[in-house]
Amino acid sequence: MYVNKNGKGVRELISLTLLFALILYFSGYNLIAYSSSPEKHYFLKIISKESGATLLTIEVCYGEVFFYEYTNSRDLNPIIDVFQVKDDGYFYLLEERFSWYGVGQEYHKLKDIYYEDGMVVVKLNKEFKVLTLRIAYTVEQRLKIKDMEYIINDLAKSGEAIDILIEIKGGQKNNE
Repeated sequence: MYVNKNGKGVRELISLTLLFALILYFSGYNLIAYSSSPEKHYFLKIISKESGATLLTIEVCYGEVFFYEYTNSRDLNPIIDVFQVKDDGYFYLLEERFSWYGVGQEYHKLKDIYYEDGMVVVKLNKEFKVLTLRIAYTVEQRLKIKDMEYIINDLAKSGEAIDILIEIKGGQKNNE
């Protein structure tokens, strides 16, 4: 590097080095602050069981509702599963909606079942930490959340298993 008699080249190098160090420092500080924030941040993730790769990440809120929609490939019965994000990384299947009973549809005389808008509604309240699904060969699978729709079939190849889960970042750690 050329340095003139006033040392201008050295000052520029020192200035650039300090600027770079400050950028690294504050970037690292923000990551640490975000991960140890007293506020919890929830992320709905879809992860490939085959590769472990994260296929989709969506920030969600505690209590937020999302929908998994698909067609029963045997009976061609449209299904709508209604989920809700809960605390500690769990989510609940609140209800399943379908137009008529088909293979694998929920039914039990002790279940809360009623009809609404031409659909059978089965109240379930099943807790999940991880929901494992397989990408369908024949029908489209959709995730609807925050007025957005994601085609799950576009995230992985047919037949591949995926996990849907809620990841939490931030918040106070419970030492109990």
